[in-house]
Amino acid sequence: MATVARCSAAALTCGASLALLACSSAGSPDLAGAIVAAGSGGVPAVSGGSSSGGEVSQAAVLAGSGGSSSQGGAGIISQGGNSNISQGGAGPQTDGGGQAGSVGVEHLRDHCVDGYDPELSDSSPTMKDGPVEFTKSGQVDLIVQPEALEWMKKGVWEQAHFQWHNIRRCAGGLMGATDDPAGGGINPCLTHPELVPVNQEGKGPGDGLEFLAMHRHMIESMKQLWPKHAQQFEGWQHFPMKASDVPPQWQAAWSAWPANIAEAAAKADDPASHMKEPGFESEGAFGQWIQTTTGLHGALHFKWVRSNNSEHGLGNQFTNIDNYMFWKMHGWIDNVWDRYRAAQGKTPRDQDIRDAVLAQCRQMDQLAVIVKPELGGETCTTPAPKQSGVFAETIRPIFESETNKCTGCHGPKGPSANLTLGGGDCVKSSDIVAALVNKASTKGGQFKLVEPGNPDKSWLYLKVTGKAAGVGCVQTGSVECLTDTMPYGIGITLTQAEQDALRKWIQDGAVAPQ
Repeated sequence: MATVARCSAAALTCGASLALLACSSAGSPDLAGAIVAAGSGGVPAVSGGSSSGGEVSQAAVLAGSGGSSSQGGAGIISQGGNSNISQGGAGPQTDGGGQAGSVGVEHLRDHCVDGYDPELSDSSPTMKDGPVEFTKSGQVDLIVQPEALEWMKKGVWEQAHFQWHNIRRCAGGLMGATDDPAGGGINPCLTHPELVPVNQEGKGPGDGLEFLAMHRHMIESMKQLWPKHAQQFEGWQHFPMKASDVPPQWQAAWSAWPANIAEAAAKADDPASHMKEPGFESEGAFGQWIQTTTGLHGALHFKWVRSNNSEHGLGNQFTNIDNYMFWKMHGWIDNVWDRYRAAQGKTPRDQDIRDAVLAQCRQMDQLAVIVKPELGGETCTTPAPKQSGVFAETIRPIFESETNKCTGCHGPKGPSANLTLGGGDCVKSSDIVAALVNKASTKGGQFKLVEPGNPDKSWLYLKVTGKAAGVGCVQTGSVECLTDTMPYGIGITLTQAEQDALRKWIQDGAVAPQ
């Protein structure tokens, strides 16, 4: 089952950290149950949703011999030197070996700065690698895995990506601005002129740099969300020049590139040898050269389109990020950008690039909220009344500490799994307890989140203390068992004293504050 932990675009909270519950997967009914194992031979029909009668099956192949490898990896979008995407690392060690937390200091995660934590589905045995075949009108196209597609749809990334390009055509760019039917017919050129950038499409190096930075933000985000399945978001190391460089589903349709595209691609693959040529004067000029001047970007987009299967096609400006080849081609552009920087003695982690990527992350979030206002969350104006008791005074501060950062993902806005553990004056401690006590976990088999009097049967305690893997979790109906220690990807962050306090609170009946 795909699980998606959507971020709040305004609060900019993280995707997933404390895997106590799965987020609702009510979205994307067109993909639910439609995926079959690689090599199983079945191509089940997809009904309803956005697939409009198409068919989806797992493709039993990865990219061709062109290969793919991350250049620079994920997590370079943070500022101030913090490039660790997994919550900035653990706190300092105390003399006793535990981690010293700054208990009581609220932490609201900013994914544009801190990066995303991995999605719960990254550890699910049902998530596959490689592309998924989408068949319609007898033609096969390749899309990303359903977990990634569902996440993008819930976060309206398709529309935000389109609108990012759209507001750069307000002044008559290459394609001209247009309404987005999937986004409610919105055209920000008319409705939100304050968001229209000075750098319009194809009009100068400023747009070229923003083009590079925005797609890097997207690529890094997907790798952060699914680090175990990052292959599908990694680009070619070199421009595909022969059929064997691309997935088998596209090899039969291979044709040679026009001479001008092949020549430009060879230069892009080796920028160090062409730094004195036009188009290589600056990074922005290089981005413009790839995007518009040479036609490389357009040629890649329209090389792999199906005439009768455009629903997720590279030529469909509203949904092209669904396409597996989108990430291959933009990953290649990202790789050659790193080579360009290397030729100038620069690295992917330099502050100028962090700042450029950060700015584009912010703009993508703004555009997503325009399309789907509820992503902006709610603004609290009335603080909750002060409450007392062990939970309010001892346990809640553990969740809100700068070391544990539970409320970075489970805060009041856009909480992962719809579970809030604190993170603001407007959150009542008694409401937090009510959402924990005797509530079943959808990722903890037979266990409840908190079973009063029994910490060893409480999934919250077991997950944050690293004990979940050894307690015999059994899938119960549709409730599977994901036993990774939380925060995911970091390990135990609670000090022994904090673990003991949480255990005692549960042992004493998990009493709600007054």
